[in-house]
Amino acid sequence: MSIRAHRVTEIKTSGESFNLYHDEDVINWLEEHTSFFCFLNDDSCGLTDVSVKDLKTMLSEIGGGLDEDARKSIEKDIEFAESQGDSYVQYYCY
Repeated sequence: MSIRAHRVTEIKTSGESFNLYHDEDVINWLEEHTSFFCFLNDDSCGLTDVSVKDLKTMLSEIGGGLDEDARKSIEKDIEFAESQGDSYVQYYCY
């Protein structure tokens, strides 16, 4: 079974952003450049966050090679965070 990351707004999800098992480019980038996995349990489940700056950098570096749905979802995550005045996106992975 796959584990997917979902942006958290109120301890409820608002749509899948990317898949921890299938979106390898995203996961590899996050693992190399952020502390994304430090806050997840041994099954890669839990709440974690990524800065908007890191997400923008990731998209500029690997965005063209991403699955279109994942790329669009991450772009929406960035837009949502910025509209809320947040500097990060929180994800609930399960």
